[in-house]
Amino acid sequence: MQLIYIHGLSADHHSVKGQWLQDWCAQHRPDIVVQRPNLNLPPSEVMATLEQLIAHDAHTALVGSSLGGFYATACVAKWGLRAALLNPSVRPFDSMQRFFQHGETRHATETGWVITPDQLDDLKQLYRPVPVHAERLMVLLKEGDEVLDYQMALSHYSQKGAQSIMYVEPGGDHFYRDLQDKIPLIMAFLFS
Repeated sequence: MQLIYIHGLSADHHSVKGQWLQDWCAQHRPDIVVQRPNLNLPPSEVMATLEQLIAHDAHTALVGSSLGGFYATACVAKWGLRAALLNPSVRPFDSMQRFFQHGETRHATETGWVITPDQLDDLKQLYRPVPVHAERLMVLLKEGDEVLDYQMALSHYSQKGAQSIMYVEPGGDHFYRDLQDKIPLIMAFLFS
């Protein structure tokens, strides 16, 4: 069994949340291998990397944070896996337009990904207006998310006929600082 942690836009494979998941599994579920790839890549390369990792183990589950939640949603749609999403980005191709408002042709993140407008089109190709296999998604949201409007994810993942398991909590932030408290709940959903 394996768990793939898919980090967000401003993170990388050294993500604290990924480390928390790896530490928890080492202590409580050593049978689960935690993969933490560096996905600061164009969307097509991210999906190719995830596909390679998923192909290694039929018993794969995902945890995706922010942009990683968007990628995890696309993986669930394509391969029918289970995933937990932490403050997921629903339409990153829209929210990332801010990088190109003044005619810029590229934007470099602090973690080394050089984003171009055509990559936003690639992200848009992965988007589904209604989540596929919504029942295989657990969505954890903080109302205090200062980066993304939690209501967008709440609306997207609770559509009639495509409802995911939802945990919405007041306060908090985009980082999801109390993730460690939620790991047993997440793991029970992913590997039950």
